[in-house]
Amino acid sequence: MSSFNQAHLRNIKSSFEEKTGVELTSRKPLRHSIRTVTVLAAVVGCCLTMTAFAISMFSSLSGDDLSLAATYEGNGVVFVQVENRSDKELDFQSALKLMRWSTSEEVKPLSKKVSFNNTTIPAHSSGTMEIDLSGAYDMSLLETPILDDDWYYFVLTNNNFVFGQDWMCPVEFAEPIPTEKVDPTPITPIAADPELVAKIAKELRPYFESYTLDVNERNQLADEYLEQCRKLLGQLDITIVPSVSPDELTLIDSDESVIFDRTVPTDMQLQLTGLHRRSTDGYDKMIGSSAEECAMVLSAYIPQHKGEIDGGVDIPLIYVFTYEKNEIETTQDYALIRGQLMTFEQMEQYKIYEDEQYVCYDVSDLFYSDLRQYVESMVSQRSDVYFDEQVWERVQNIYNYYRDNMGSLLGYRDGMGHGMTETMTETDASNKPENKPYTRDSLSEYRLTTESCYDDPNNSVADQNYEVGEPNWND
Repeated sequence: MSSFNQAHLRNIKSSFEEKTGVELTSRKPLRHSIRTVTVLAAVVGCCLTMTAFAISMFSSLSGDDLSLAATYEGNGVVFVQVENRSDKELDFQSALKLMRWSTSEEVKPLSKKVSFNNTTIPAHSSGTMEIDLSGAYDMSLLETPILDDDWYYFVLTNNNFVFGQDWMCPVEFAEPIPTEKVDPTPITPIAADPELVAKIAKELRPYFESYTLDVNERNQLADEYLEQCRKLLGQLDITIVPSVSPDELTLIDSDESVIFDRTVPTDMQLQLTGLHRRSTDGYDKMIGSSAEECAMVLSAYIPQHKGEIDGGVDIPLIYVFTYEKNEIETTQDYALIRGQLMTFEQMEQYKIYEDEQYVCYDVSDLFYSDLRQYVESMVSQRSDVYFDEQVWERVQNIYNYYRDNMGSLLGYRDGMGHGMTETMTETDASNKPENKPYTRDSLSEYRLTTESCYDDPNNSVADQNYEVGEPNWND
């Protein structure tokens, strides 16, 4: 191998280790070709990402079971060498996303004319999948050299790009431009700007793009994420306001007769909903910058078996973050929600409720963008739920009703544990019970096996028992 290629590989290795935090170990030699650099870079990148992206029907696949290596042959044709060492047959769909590493954005195709050959790889075998991009992308643009700390990669799928079903595979269309290695300098505490905020978000993003079925691994990833938050945010000279989750602020059932599912009796409609306080989202990812931050989550219950009309499994739909008003000194203070830093000026578009003490934001749009795809992704994680178009209509009706009315339904519980709306004065607010912030000692353990939530599928949201109960979302 030429000294240029050796130096290039070292640059790729260093860049990958820096961006992922994963130390690359030596692997057995690969066959040489005129595109050795491309093959080696693809193998290194792909072998390290298999575990994070394989769940559901391929949940047993790990980095030692599957490897992908892409080689660009010219004229838009890419060969992907697939080695399937598992007991499962791989069946890639004839669909892909082409992404760019430095921007984390998809390279939009000019058309959908991407052709695939040999997409099925039997268990314990190898094969070469051929992908022809020439009819869909501007190949002259892709063949323009880019810096060697940047690259393109495919996202290949077997399940319509549903979360957790995809595989990444880097591909280079031209020899990269070498860059001089510069030792990184630590970020000094300075006033945050959009570029720095975007960099923090990019550093935290990998946590939300990985998934594992192993509870211990998920807890370890959560601990590592929270530690990363502490270090990164500690470098910023900004005010980050933590969310709170006051027990007394809740949803008040409206007198309006609402029909979510016409197959369910009228007096049982509200039993199809649930209210929770959660420190994790539907994918069991931490939603704040600490284990103590919780959101108020409105969920829809779906049946475990066809024909059941009560109980079931909860699907978290609407995420409401609450903040103490006196903690927000300026609209340029920040909130951190699911790895994203946002000023309260930016949060204004999500505000749904405000009184003398609290301000609430419906930030569901920061958790998912397509409701149907999100719900189907939640369902795909479970083997004990029933889902059809009727159940989907129920979920959609619950979502639409509470997205439209959540702000007007928020209010305070009276001494009997029932909801009541009130117009608070400054004196009233000062006489309310102190809302002490959660600490690790006072909050039920955030671990995923004993998630903290308030719910009771047999009562409407305003009549629920607000003691911490067992979660409906069991692993």
